[in-house]
Amino acid sequence: MTQRPPHIELRHLHSFLVVAEELHFGRAAVRLGIAQPPLSQQIKRIEEAIGHRLLDRDTRNVSLTPAGEAFAETARAVLGQLSAGIERARDVATGGAGRLAVGFTPTTALRLLPRIVPVFRQENPGAVIELTEHMPASLLEALRLGQIDLAIMRDPSPMDDVVATMLHEEAYVAVLPAAHPQATTARFDLAALGADPFVLFPHNAESQTVARVFALCAEAGFVPRGIQQVPGWQTAIAMVGSGMGVTILPESVENLQLPGIVYRHIASPIRSTIAAVCRQGDARPMVEAFIARGAAIMSA
Repeated sequence: MTQRPPHIELRHLHSFLVVAEELHFGRAAVRLGIAQPPLSQQIKRIEEAIGHRLLDRDTRNVSLTPAGEAFAETARAVLGQLSAGIERARDVATGGAGRLAVGFTPTTALRLLPRIVPVFRQENPGAVIELTEHMPASLLEALRLGQIDLAIMRDPSPMDDVVATMLHEEAYVAVLPAAHPQATTARFDLAALGADPFVLFPHNAESQTVARVFALCAEAGFVPRGIQQVPGWQTAIAMVGSGMGVTILPESVENLQLPGIVYRHIASPIRSTIAAVCRQGDARPMVEAFIARGAAIMSA
């Protein structure tokens, strides 16, 4: 049968360490803000609980016994672990510590995540951020299944079971082959792409990205034709570079300077939004802290 450890109060541990440091009951009592007799009683209770003397004392001197030296090391470790545990509990309660699994789509990794994640990690060294890339169609499924805690995605559609917080918005650019007539004009005209085949993502009911591309084209007076569907923006850009069509993407793709590709800004109030999406009712401090800090960083 496991032996029950002796009962020693934490405040008595602290008192013993002060005495061990001062090696003087009078000075130790002053530091602790108590009278000397109660302090002597506390040390006596510890010695009774352990069953051995921890201090040798006479009218002039106080010294640690070998058992006292060993117990002082243990007391420091116990109080140090307790202090660290209290700080970690506070960090977890305020969102500064813990594990957070964040899923993201490829285009959100170009500008947004490189700005938010390093700052959050630096400010919260106790936080463990796990990043996984998903295509838009699988991102919200992973969130709903609990495989990730937070989804960073573009243009989420309103849904009952998730909550979206906008972090950033950006304009769109037309992605053209370098040889396209509109690649070098002084003033870009989106309407001039009406005769070009378009390379687009498949329609996804949980995202409004494709709908916003069609809205941009409608503003310019045409409907995209000859649509070639591709699974992601990398493939779309590669196909444009191969001369197979044109596409429209958020302006952060300009970070990718690829040969044979030209980006032209589209003048329109229609914007692509990047949002942090979490499950409805998920009020965990880490989730809330990451979203709040991300919104503050992107709005600065």
